[in-house]
Amino acid sequence: MKLIFTLLPAFAAMFSCHAADTDWRQAARDFLKEQQFAPIEIKPGARSAIDLAKVRWAWMQRVLLPVFEKNIAQWPQQAEAARSFVKQALLAKAGHPDVDPKRPWDVMAAEGTALAKAKVEEPLLLWLAAWVVWESNEGYTDAWDFLSRANRHKTLKDYPSVVAAYIEAQFNEIRRSSNSETIAKSNAERTKRMLKSAMDPAVFTPEEDELFFDEVEFVFTNANVKERQAELQKLCDAPHLTPWLREMLLGKLHNRIAWTHRGGGFANTVKDEGWKKFEEHQMTARGHFKKAWELRPDRPQGASSMIDIVKCGHGEPGETTRLWFDRAIAAQCDYYSAYYDLLWALRPRWGGSIDQMKAFYCACTLTGRHDQGVVVAMRRILEYLEDDVDDIRLTLSQEPLKQVVLGSNREIAESKEVYRLWQHDWRLADYGVLAWMAGDYETAYDTFQQVPVPFPRQTRRRLNLRANEAEVRAQSALYTFGFNTEWDAAEEAYTLGRANDALAGYQDIASRFQGEPPGLLLERIAACKFEKDFATGKWVKMWAFPDLAEWHHLSGFWTGLKTGTLVNNGHGARAFLLHNGRVGTNFEFTGEYEEKDLPDGKQGLSIILGYHGGEQTEDWISCAHWDSSGKGPVGSMLRKMYQTAAPQVTPPVNGRTWKFHIICRNGLVTYRLNHRDIVVNHRTTYKDGETFDMPENSVIGFFHHFFHEKSHTHIRRLMIRRLDPPDEKGDAKAVVASLADLRAGFAARCRRVTADLNAAALIEAEQLAEDRQRAKKTDEAAKVTAFAALLKSDAPVKFADMPVAAPGEDALATLLRGYHASLESRLAAARRDWKEKALELNESTMVAELETPLNNGVEEPLAAANALKWQKQSGEWQRTTELLAGNGDSTLLYDFNRSAPFQIDFEITVLDGMRPRLVMGNVKFANEAYKTTFGLYPQPKGAKLFTYERKKPYQITIKAAKDKTELLVDGVKVCDGPKVEGVLDVLQFRAGDDYSKGKAEFRKIRISPLP
Repeated sequence: MKLIFTLLPAFAAMFSCHAADTDWRQAARDFLKEQQFAPIEIKPGARSAIDLAKVRWAWMQRVLLPVFEKNIAQWPQQAEAARSFVKQALLAKAGHPDVDPKRPWDVMAAEGTALAKAKVEEPLLLWLAAWVVWESNEGYTDAWDFLSRANRHKTLKDYPSVVAAYIEAQFNEIRRSSNSETIAKSNAERTKRMLKSAMDPAVFTPEEDELFFDEVEFVFTNANVKERQAELQKLCDAPHLTPWLREMLLGKLHNRIAWTHRGGGFANTVKDEGWKKFEEHQMTARGHFKKAWELRPDRPQGASSMIDIVKCGHGEPGETTRLWFDRAIAAQCDYYSAYYDLLWALRPRWGGSIDQMKAFYCACTLTGRHDQGVVVAMRRILEYLEDDVDDIRLTLSQEPLKQVVLGSNREIAESKEVYRLWQHDWRLADYGVLAWMAGDYETAYDTFQQVPVPFPRQTRRRLNLRANEAEVRAQSALYTFGFNTEWDAAEEAYTLGRANDALAGYQDIASRFQGEPPGLLLERIAACKFEKDFATGKWVKMWAFPDLAEWHHLSGFWTGLKTGTLVNNGHGARAFLLHNGRVGTNFEFTGEYEEKDLPDGKQGLSIILGYHGGEQTEDWISCAHWDSSGKGPVGSMLRKMYQTAAPQVTPPVNGRTWKFHIICRNGLVTYRLNHRDIVVNHRTTYKDGETFDMPENSVIGFFHHFFHEKSHTHIRRLMIRRLDPPDEKGDAKAVVASLADLRAGFAARCRRVTADLNAAALIEAEQLAEDRQRAKKTDEAAKVTAFAALLKSDAPVKFADMPVAAPGEDALATLLRGYHASLESRLAAARRDWKEKALELNESTMVAELETPLNNGVEEPLAAANALKWQKQSGEWQRTTELLAGNGDSTLLYDFNRSAPFQIDFEITVLDGMRPRLVMGNVKFANEAYKTTFGLYPQPKGAKLFTYERKKPYQITIKAAKDKTELLVDGVKVCDGPKVEGVLDVLQFRAGDDYSKGKAEFRKIRISPLP
């Protein structure tokens, strides 16, 4: 029967019966009666968001378009297309009904991109182009480029600063995965820009006061109340405000002050003084909000704001949250804030109930409105239900909610309202996902036949990473065709670790499935086969063939090649992919990736470790590589997509190919990139000190926060093996009671870390030798093999014993450079750890022995003996024992491995350009800005600069003390700068950058202890 059913026309199958529509509406009405929840009454003549959209469009025509018209005259050939695009985009931004329905997001994105690529450097146009590109496909690369060009354009100042605030808001949307400090800075900048416009009476007229409030409301945050309260009060006191607007702003200010005193925690965490101030300021806010409502009962803002006041118990006798909600909706039927505020009041934590939240959902659906505010409110109710119940799928599977949710969302997917029509693809996919969540697998399956792979991004966000598209589609298909019992049994066996039983069950389903089996079924079969091989402890190759059966797609565009190479095809967005096999906490993983077709040569990759997730959460850490501003390529550890306290280390560079080697033992991670230690035996911790726990059922994978559009990242030669759990041995259990114990323990530690390094480097060297043989680089392969032979002992390989890399033998040079730097850093770590033990025993002799840094002597970087320490990162360089000369956007790295105090002396001659630099971690000697000057940066307030002449040599001395850095030119002190932080793994020499592709010569470079 099912096979026949699926041949019916798609919309006949899904949207066939009006009786079903009547049924779900009646079910909603019945539930409202049962819960004694009054329907939402939409009164005749009530405004909607369209009315304010028309006001906003009129304001845009008055304030923004005159400046745009003046600017666009510079591009007469593109002027007509630019006007058409800007008008359509502004109408869409305003939510105006007169948008051209035939020009949705993807069409606007193509128009805006074409104009931006044609170098139409107009700020308003560039901001709108960035916005539509992001809305269309989250095109990170283009959106960020367009916004950056708009933000720095000289004509941006001709617009009111509200446009600059829009730009910063879009930056913030793109940055949403950044750390909290970055987001906070962006919010502060956006606030500053908006307040500047808000204080200008020419920007918003008295007739536009409702629009004024809508634009400025976001500034009333906890952070701004704490840091900018005087500015916010000044805004509220501005003489050009209308009485209604002043009351609304004062109400918002006092309500936010109230919440700042209370805090966002549960009631039992609030102190008495916090409660007192909370009540005091909410009562003040109540007066302002009620006055605003009395002045303009035809506007929803005052009534909506009262919902929060009453919810917190500070309303007047007889007032309810529903009373103020109804008053707000009477003024504007789709005012989203009113729906949102009432939803919060109905949550169990505020005295409501799950049934009241369900009833509210039913009431929203019965309005019959497809306005944005109502539709978003319906989606938000389901999101909060998911937060507040133990099992959202169980909740959605129960009547009448199941019938109402599916009926209403089917109707939204059919809606002909222009903005819903633009959203049809993801609304349809959402409908399918909701059917799956509610257990209506046939409806989900039929819906997904009309939804291309992958789901639209809006729908992907609705799903947690683990409950992704493959799982949803597969379960819908398998349950629809009657394999639910067999599938559940196989899944249970797989969950319990019985790979053989699970494999037999999966293969049985695949053999009986009519048509192409679901992708997830093939993934499970591949996972079982992999886990059987992985359990042997032998090296297992991980393939990515065209079917990607071994891999679990989360997001982005991934393909497998016939060679087994995994490829990410960049689309200017992030992408995630997991391997299906569970690897647990003890394994060794190697491979390489090559970055191709990059627009600027900068990207990176993150290797997911310890990925695990449940129905409502997921967690992982990653061994990450990215290009850091000012440092070039760095490796470190991330928690999910966020930086941690792990060090950021510069690995050796070998073109755009990166070889990684990861060793995980009981969750402690050693991460090596291009043969250089990034972290050794590292356990990732959160900011609160809690450690990341890696479970036994965790998996690995790949992701990056964005892959450049049209870039290709080839990931290949992946091998993994299971390791036995480590013996619990180490320095902590050794008995150390005397100087002899300290010396013996330190020596043993050095032998152990050297042996561990040699073992890891041996695996890499043997793999590299095979690689060089395949490339027919026989001489280089022989040298790598000779180095591998030296690694078969526990002794460190001395620099003098290493083979010499000839020109063109970059792979060998990278191997040797990585080993040398890793050995130095491991021995330095051993020295630091045992110095702490010596301090605990008050063994001053041993402390003195360990105080001396490994690398504190005089060093001549240009000497032949140090040739291995240099690595070119970019540009053209000439290096001899007498001269270091760079040309263009050029960077050269020197392995340093020192911390302050130290001194660097060199002679510099700038031949062209204005960007020569010596970067020492957080401090740089540089020529910045637009004049020929030398200085230390970041530049302390009042610090002097030295003006130099081109083609003239200068003797530079940099003294990096423990508390500051000092610059001398020709023996004369110029200035002090910040202290150099931590251990510097490299020094970075630059002759120029992308802005100023200069030429510079460095001579007589000398590193020495600071006198």
